Amino acid sequence: MNPVITKEKLFEHFAGRSTALQRTMIAEWLQQPANQAHYVAWLDEWERQHLQYIADEDAALQTLTDRIEIWEQQHPAVPANPPIRIHPLPVQPRWLVAAAVVFSLLAGLYAGRQRLLYQTIATGFGETRPVTLSDGSQVTLNANSTLRVPRFGFGTQTRAVWLTGEAAFSIRHTPTHQRFVVHTKRGVEVEVLGTEFNVYDRPQETKIVLSRGAIQLNYNSPTQPVRRLRLKPGDAVRVNPAGQLTQSYTAQPEASTAWRDHRFVFKSTPVREIADLLRDTYDLRLELKNPALANRTITGSFQAHDADEFLQVVAELLEINYKQKENTVTFFE
Repeated sequence: MNPVITKEKLFEHFAGRSTALQRTMIAEWLQQPANQAHYVAWLDEWERQHLQYIADEDAALQTLTDRIEIWEQQHPAVPANPPIRIHPLPVQPRWLVAAAVVFSLLAGLYAGRQRLLYQTIATGFGETRPVTLSDGSQVTLNANSTLRVPRFGFGTQTRAVWLTGEAAFSIRHTPTHQRFVVHTKRGVEVEVLGTEFNVYDRPQETKIVLSRGAIQLNYNSPTQPVRRLRLKPGDAVRVNPAGQLTQSYTAQPEASTAWRDHRFVFKSTPVREIADLLRDTYDLRLELKNPALANRTITGSFQAHDADEFLQVVAELLEINYKQKENTVTFFE
C-alpha cells in the first residue's frame, strides 16, 4: 500500500483533526526518506501560520519564588523597635505536634519536588553512559553531565528533558509525531521530531550540532525576543556566556559526537580549549609554565580511553612535556 498524503491532509493532522486511519497512513508514508523532507517543510509552513506557546512550568515557579523573596525583603515580618510579646495559643500540645508534623511533611514534599517528578541520570568525570529512554530514543551522556527526565507521562504527555553538560541524541520518531525538546540552562531549547544531534551545555558556552534530520532551536535571550532557527544537517549554533548567538556550518558534523567512541577530533584547537576539556571531562586543572603555550594549536584525531592516554598524545602533538600532581597538570617545554 502506498498512501498519497497531500499538504492539506497533513495540515489537518497538525491541527489535531486526523483520524486513527489517517495517522496510520501518515506513519506508513513517512517510511520513505523523500517524504520526510516534504513533512518537515510542510510542518515548518504550518507552524509559521499557527504560532504556539508552551508554558515553562519550572521557569514560572522560579519567577514566583523570586517575587516572594523580594516581597519578604521589602516587608520584614518582625518590626525592629517594638518589643516582642509572646502570647500562648489556645491549642492543645498534641495538636501543636500534629501541626508541626504536617508542616514538616509539606516542606519535605516541596523540597523533594524535583526528585518526585523527575529522574536524574548522571555521569562522573571520565565516564560516558548510554541511556535508552522509554520512547525508544537513544542518549549518550558525556563525562560530568546530567540528564533530567520526567518520571510520569514521558512519551505520552511530554517528551521534554533537561541537560547539563554534553550528550548525543538519536531521537525516535513516534506515530503521533510528538516533539522531543531538550532544555539547557542558557535558554536554548532544541525541538525535534526524529533526528540525530549533539548538545554541549557547559559554563564556557552552549553548542548544538545537527548530524541528521532537522531541528528547530528556540533561544530565549535575556535581552531579545525568542528567536527560532531551523537547522539543517551540518549546521552548528553557539551561544557564549554573554548570550551572543552565532551560526556556522561544518562538513563533518559527526565529529561532534566522536567522544562516544573515546575519540577526540581537533582542528586548529588552541591549548586554552584543551584546558576546558580537561576540566570538564577529567576534573583536571591545567597550568602553563609559559603563557605563550595557550595559543599553541592542535589538529588531528586520536583515541584516548582515559586522562593518561589523552595527556600523552596531546604532549606529543604539541612537542612539550607535562607533569601531574593530584588534579593539577603542568605543561612545559
